[in-house]
Amino acid sequence: MAQNYKDTLNLPRTDFPMKANLATREPEMLARWQKQQVYDRIQETRSEAELFVLHDGPPFANGDVHMGTALNKILKDMIVKSRTMFGFRAPYVPGWDCHGLPIEFKVVKEARGLAPAEVRKRCEAFARKFIDIQREQFKRLGVFGD
Repeated sequence: MAQNYKDTLNLPRTDFPMKANLATREPEMLARWQKQQVYDRIQETRSEAELFVLHDGPPFANGDVHMGTALNKILKDMIVKSRTMFGFRAPYVPGWDCHGLPIEFKVVKEARGLAPAEVRKRCEAFARKFIDIQREQFKRLGVFGD
């Protein structure tokens, strides 16, 4: 008869599930943070504290978040959260780089020969679209912000 070695181990008993089930739990966690207004409550509790500001060099609003923008944003979020834990008031107001060649290149590549006013109009619509997309993607990374 084969011995079940699991029965011979002295393992702690916890309420943690064996399966992380992140695809289900992550949206629930984000919704709970939103409902509890975690970011706003943190800012309220630190309203009288010394100010710490991290000036964030924003990403271009020209596509989905990729490893470079994710790493950049996560590292900056860790700095802001660590300063908050040290007792500072560390608000984070995200921004996006919405002008210049990266966005214009994407717009003109889709439709050549546009009038300058039409290029600007399409660039604005393109940037606004990706600001909304990236904002939600940053939330999925756990980044808090105003």
